[in-house]
Amino acid sequence: MFSASVGGTIAYNAVPHGITEYGTTGDHVISLEVVMPNGTILHTGSASNDANGNIAIERGANGPDLAGLFIGSCGTLGIITRATLRIRHIPEQEEFLFYTFEKLENAVDAVSAMQKQASATFIIGLFGGPKPSGVRGNYTLHIIIRDSKTRSYERKQASEVICQSFNGMAQDPKATRLYWTEHMYSWLRNDGPSTYYGSRPYYCPEVAGFLPTQALKEAIPALNQYIADTQTEWDKNGMRVKGFDVYFSRNGAFLWVDTLYPEYLLEAHEYGLKVRRDIAELLFSKWMSPGGIVAGLAPYIMPKLGNAYQLMQTLKDSLDPNHILNPGILMLGGDPTFGKILGKPEPKGLNLDKHADLPYQCLRCGFCFDVSWVGRNYQLCPSYEYGSFESYAGRGRVATARAILEGELEYDEKVAERIFSCTMCGSCSEHCFKFIDLRKVYQGMRDDLAARGLTPPGLRQVAQDTYLQRNPYAKLQEDRFSWLKDKNHIDRKARTALFVGCTPSYVRRSAAGEAVALLDKMGLDYTVASDEWCCAHPLMSAGETEKAAEFMRHNLDTYQKLGVERMLFLCPGCQMTFTNELPEVLGQSLPFKTINILELVAEELKSGHVELAGMPAGTVMTYHDPCTLGRQLNIYDAPREIINAFPGARFVEMPRNRKDAFCCGAGSYVRYDFPELTDTAGLQRWNEAVDTKAGMLLTSCISCMTEFQQVKSQAKDKLEVVDLISLVNKQVRVIEAVTS
Repeated sequence: MFSASVGGTIAYNAVPHGITEYGTTGDHVISLEVVMPNGTILHTGSASNDANGNIAIERGANGPDLAGLFIGSCGTLGIITRATLRIRHIPEQEEFLFYTFEKLENAVDAVSAMQKQASATFIIGLFGGPKPSGVRGNYTLHIIIRDSKTRSYERKQASEVICQSFNGMAQDPKATRLYWTEHMYSWLRNDGPSTYYGSRPYYCPEVAGFLPTQALKEAIPALNQYIADTQTEWDKNGMRVKGFDVYFSRNGAFLWVDTLYPEYLLEAHEYGLKVRRDIAELLFSKWMSPGGIVAGLAPYIMPKLGNAYQLMQTLKDSLDPNHILNPGILMLGGDPTFGKILGKPEPKGLNLDKHADLPYQCLRCGFCFDVSWVGRNYQLCPSYEYGSFESYAGRGRVATARAILEGELEYDEKVAERIFSCTMCGSCSEHCFKFIDLRKVYQGMRDDLAARGLTPPGLRQVAQDTYLQRNPYAKLQEDRFSWLKDKNHIDRKARTALFVGCTPSYVRRSAAGEAVALLDKMGLDYTVASDEWCCAHPLMSAGETEKAAEFMRHNLDTYQKLGVERMLFLCPGCQMTFTNELPEVLGQSLPFKTINILELVAEELKSGHVELAGMPAGTVMTYHDPCTLGRQLNIYDAPREIINAFPGARFVEMPRNRKDAFCCGAGSYVRYDFPELTDTAGLQRWNEAVDTKAGMLLTSCISCMTEFQQVKSQAKDKLEVVDLISLVNKQVRVIEAVTS
């Protein structure tokens, strides 16, 4: 995964996906290059011979192999700079099973039987924590099988027979597939984040380690009894169990005991450390050997290793006498430094204060960088692709926000660059392991930066023009609808209003004309307000929320006077501002329904009121999901239903699509101050479209259209850029007029 380093994984001897069949990370390491604290470079392992014969050690002969010394040493003895790993064939097929059990004993016995028969590549057990909605049984097994087509089927059958023989209840395996293919995203996701996550502690809250599979029959009840005995204190400090998760190895189990508590409360944090010490004492004194050791757990675990710990300290003193390499992580250099644990920061009069809890919920897992399941060298965050440093991406921005809340950083030009170089595409929030709405954090920081005069000059000018002229292009308000031929639609009473938006009204009038022509063909009765102002998106982007509120109130009042019950949008950005931001800013719900024109067309196609003419034979189309239409408004199906309704055309998805779609780089007016970012993202997305071999790139956002047309003028590819609604207008056949 992009969010995990190979070196770090080896240094911790991580427990990876596939452990049941493939083993732990150390089982994959063939050789290592390690830099010692004194600068010496050491090569060790069975494949450490240089291809040119420069390393005179034959590992097939006698001699020490020290690779195992550094695997799992957590960076305390040397820095791993190169690793040679085993390569395995990619399996032909993957199969998934999902079983639940009423009794712990049955679940454990089922696992033991599957381990003996080697019928699964990976088994995950969930033996504690919140239960998913609508699933029977108290104990859960997710089973993944990866093999040839023939063997995967045989092993799947064997696993099914085993689970059923121990009274397992088969569930929909889709949950297991999602768990696997989406890289540990919560398979309980259907219940929403509040069921599982509160504020996550800064230090890793896990107590983890290996134990015999059958020992789970004693360890899990003992954990439950400990929690029952201390429930009053747990409730007092807001503690809860995220889960007792088990990764099963070939002949054992790796148990994670994962707790949650509000870290920013000092008492809760101190009690959380006590709980971890108690659980470590409970488990390591009888059943488990430690794993996943980090600074927070080292004081409870390391002394229990006895002579082994003394040996590690001796090695540390010998190899690293000055203790310059990670001495706290295994407590080899004495007690670890926990760092400053503050109480909840006092409000500083910042807009960020409104969302101060969110930065404390960040797990720092790195999923806001990761789209590795798509393949190749694809990226998730356009700002990170441009800026390279972590401070340009979700996890880094959250760390910056936290530092500002705690007074360790002040707002300045560098912070402004990191925040305003964000296209607000929503990829980080969409892929967040904890479902944190990072948009709220970024918006609070934008507002604070604007109040300090730190808005970048290009965006500042856009905001000024918007506020003075009611549009970001400094055009006259009276010219807003000079392009509209049928003025009878203006200011008439109607159930449906068309919010045209600034870019279609002033810059991309052909797109507005095509959309209006389509609505007229379909016979829709709609109104357009002559006093329509900008939706306020430029003002929100610039951190001018109070000014944006004026625009929002004006537009609400204007359309309410026209008796509007439904607002139709051409621009996803306008729709997102009304649907998502207006209720937050004004503190009131919308008095009308919002709908995108694509949704309207898709509805009419389904009802049979309209149909689309055929495309030339051999037409191949691909589609770019606009960030605001997709991740912000969750409109993915409507455009695809329309595209698939064109007879004679073939639709090909880009590798990054739907929630994984890569931003074109044009969001939040980033081009005005960071043109290189926009060009980098736009070209990368363009090349992805070209690689599909499609002849037509469709999209449904005017900003995306503009960006792709600019890239096309430079790239000189034959790929045609087409607005989906414009194409529909050209190909539509109306069977029956819209009735409302």
